[in-house]
Amino acid sequence: MTEREAVSRGSLPSHTARRILRDVQARGLEPGDALTDEAGLIEQYNVSRGTLREALRLLTFLGAITIRSGPQGGPRLATPSPAVVGSAMGMVVQFRGATLRTVFEARTAIEPSVAALAASNRKDTDLERLDESVTALRAAQRVPGPEYAVQSGLFHLRVAEASHNEVLATVVPALAAMTTTVPWRYPRGSRPELTERISTVVEAIRMSDSAAAAEAITSMFQWLMDDLQRNQRAKMETRIRWPDVDEVLAEQRHD
Repeated sequence: MTEREAVSRGSLPSHTARRILRDVQARGLEPGDALTDEAGLIEQYNVSRGTLREALRLLTFLGAITIRSGPQGGPRLATPSPAVVGSAMGMVVQFRGATLRTVFEARTAIEPSVAALAASNRKDTDLERLDESVTALRAAQRVPGPEYAVQSGLFHLRVAEASHNEVLATVVPALAAMTTTVPWRYPRGSRPELTERISTVVEAIRMSDSAAAAEAITSMFQWLMDDLQRNQRAKMETRIRWPDVDEVLAEQRHD
């Protein structure tokens, strides 16, 4: 296909980017593997240097490749971060008028199923990380500052990872990041209770009890949302903004 030929979907650079990724999958390349050099890619896809570079810039932005300089440089396959999905979702939900309440509603709908899958699919290493979360939360209960909220967020990411479902392990971090962009607070004096609720979720996952894990997560979110609706109603109706989501995810990428 030449640049003068019609491209059915999108611009030629994005079409070329899709062709590159299809070929990567067909060749069975893994993250860290090198692609062909620029001259080889231009010949392979029959595009101009400018079109190829635009395609590579798109793949770099999406986290699918990295570009190394030097004699052994060039494009190499990478693993896109969930932050890519989160950033795109943040942009979409801003224009759809999503609020903190609607994000919590989405999490309440999704995360019980995630916990149920975690109870079915978890491995011993997942339990170790979940136990670490409970220990860290108990240690942070009476410590002023953001540490408790950080550990609470990490717990939800670890449950998603324990589900061993790649889609959910990508979506949950994106939704969790959105709830951090509005300055709400946990109910006053609630940290010990929240920690025990989280511990209940972990025990259900440990016992491979999917129904109990889902019920515990549902109850925890409902308890939290009821309090927020009573005491922080204005925060619940605050709209999510893409710049805030993107900044949170950028910070996570560099942690």
